[in-house]
Amino acid sequence: MKSQEKNKQLYIDNEAVSALSFLQEGLLSPVTKLMNKKETEQVVKTGMYQNVSYPCPFLLSPSGRRNEEVLKNVQKNEQIDLVCGGKIIGNIQVDEVFPIDIEERLSQIGAILEEKDYIARRIGKYALSGKVEIENQINNLKRLVNDKKEKLKAKRITGVIFNANPIHRVHEKILREEFNDSDMIVIFLLRYHREDFLSFEMRQKSLDLVLNNFLSKERICVVPLDVTYLFSGPNKMILYALIAKNFGCTKILLGQKTRGLSVYYNHRTRHSVFDSLKGIDIEVKILDEYAYCTKCRCLLNAKSCPHGQHHHIIYYAESLLQFFKMGLIPPTILVRKEVSALILKELFPDRLEEMKQIYYGALPSDGVFSENVQEDFYTKLIDLYQIRD
Repeated sequence: MKSQEKNKQLYIDNEAVSALSFLQEGLLSPVTKLMNKKETEQVVKTGMYQNVSYPCPFLLSPSGRRNEEVLKNVQKNEQIDLVCGGKIIGNIQVDEVFPIDIEERLSQIGAILEEKDYIARRIGKYALSGKVEIENQINNLKRLVNDKKEKLKAKRITGVIFNANPIHRVHEKILREEFNDSDMIVIFLLRYHREDFLSFEMRQKSLDLVLNNFLSKERICVVPLDVTYLFSGPNKMILYALIAKNFGCTKILLGQKTRGLSVYYNHRTRHSVFDSLKGIDIEVKILDEYAYCTKCRCLLNAKSCPHGQHHHIIYYAESLLQFFKMGLIPPTILVRKEVSALILKELFPDRLEEMKQIYYGALPSDGVFSENVQEDFYTKLIDLYQIRD
């Protein structure tokens, strides 16, 4: 990214870079530039931008004393360099600079209580509008999706929002069932700037393992989707739908317990934040809860099961993660043994010597470790648990 030395500079973080990348690549269309004061006020008042539902104004208002001084003194049509991690990664041709109220901005974003302090630290007193040029972050992903779409001649394309934290049997069932109604599936794998217990790399490896070995991988694209502070509260639902549409999806799938979806029932009719969606031509499908019924002995839609909840195994991500935090391998009815082995190997790399004692002394084997020592141990161990008299 070329720059003149005389250019002023704004210092932004990776979350801002992600958001600006969405903007530049047309994934937030019809918004194509940072909004000015008039557009901001209109979006706040109507929840719309160019006749399309838009949850909050798209602004850049970086915090910090240096940034504040630059924005207070910048002139219209002046070019400002954008700096992230000590490197110039783009620029903005300034159209307008205007003050904002940080508390009002937090409300517009829809920041929930536990996120407010984190988001507030990233919002400054001034916003600027103008055309952005930034180093390409996601163009290759768009090309990947478009190439597969052309190869498959896909018309019905479903976007699925996944944390895959961890990927479990319900995720697989959702994908298999969706193949009946779709030519192609785009999995948007959420990538957070503040990582959870399982890193993005670990979740991606686990997802790839399942796709490569147990599903029709040729009909699936995986798109890492950076979750910036714009994806907060109910706002993120509208932004997910908008991004999926701009990736070429004709449908988007969401679980009814997805945070921010705001599902409620009135006279047996399900309502959600999408009831007010306008101008985004995409089908929204909200999935019922799935459970494994010990009476039916299968994984099913909990609504279709005649047995009570006391016969249901529910797939709560938090509960599944507790197995891994404790170093235990979950039952295979919950998570595939291959996935569990991969995760436990990464989480507990120092168990090798203890494993060898059990491996040679108790597990049926040819006495020789495979190349994937720890994964081999866990998969053999789960097989041993399943042996019955």
